[in-house]
Amino acid sequence: MSFVWAVIFGQYYNYMNTKGLKVLLIDDTVLILQRLKSLLSEVKEVSRTESATSAEEALDMLDGYQPDIMVLDINMPGMSGIEMLRRLSVNQMVKPVVIMLTNNTFMGYRDECMRLGADFFLDKSRDFLMIPSILEKIQEQNLVQN
Repeated sequence: MSFVWAVIFGQYYNYMNTKGLKVLLIDDTVLILQRLKSLLSEVKEVSRTESATSAEEALDMLDGYQPDIMVLDINMPGMSGIEMLRRLSVNQMVKPVVIMLTNNTFMGYRDECMRLGADFFLDKSRDFLMIPSILEKIQEQNLVQN
């Protein structure tokens, strides 16, 4: 696997030469996780998908699994998705592409997530099916944040 690092807009980007994207799904609703896994299983650009039902579980997973992309819910028991994003922003020099997927589309949440480094902010009820095309575009551009 070869890597070329670049700094764009203050973020470290990794231009990948791999066979596919590694995705981490984080949502407390098992049905949403199942639907996302099913949806992503049809996306040829995705080589591996893991899931967590809490932000705490996802942070623990990051020790051994470095996803290219994270799909993250905002409201979860325990640590919120926004708090997890805040910890990622503070603790990681290089982070995955972050897609916030939520039912809470309040503009304040969107602004906070984007300020903390989220790359996309999607409405679960309206934008759910956009995720495969976003992943395809990321892989086409061969641009991910690790």
